[in-house]
Amino acid sequence: MIHINKTIFTACAALAIAACSTAANTEVAADAKPDPRQGAEVRQVCFSQQIRNWREVKEDRRAVIVEKGLKEEYKLSLIGACQPQDAFLNIGLVSRVGSGSCLSTGDRLVTDARYNDGDCVISKIYEWHKDAPGAPAK
Repeated sequence: MIHINKTIFTACAALAIAACSTAANTEVAADAKPDPRQGAEVRQVCFSQQIRNWREVKEDRRAVIVEKGLKEEYKLSLIGACQPQDAFLNIGLVSRVGSGSCLSTGDRLVTDARYNDGDCVISKIYEWHKDAPGAPAK
C-alpha cells in the first residue's frame, strides 16, 4: 500500500511540475510581441485573378507572404507538415469551399518541394506592411 501511494505521489508531482512549466511557457508566448509588419487579422483575401507572388517569412518558418497586387501583401500563418522554405518555384493554394479566387482560413497550401511531407492549412491571415516602422532590416 505504501509503495502504491509513493508511485501515485511521484506521478502527481511530475504532472504538477509539467503543468507549471507549461503555464510559464504560455505566459512568455502571450507576452511576445508580433512582428511590427503584421497588421490586422482578416477573414478572407480575394484576388482578381491569382496571387502575384509569394515568399517565405525568414523570421517565421510557419508562414508565407502572398502578394495580392503591387502594394497589397498578406501573411498566411500555417499549421501542418509542409515546408514552404523548401519550395522551389511554386506554391499552390487550394480553397476548401471552391470560393474561386478567394482564400480563407482553413484553405490548404501545397508546395512543389521534391521531398514534401504534406500540405499545410492556413490558420490565420494578416495584412502585411513590409515597410512598417521597426521592421527588421532586409
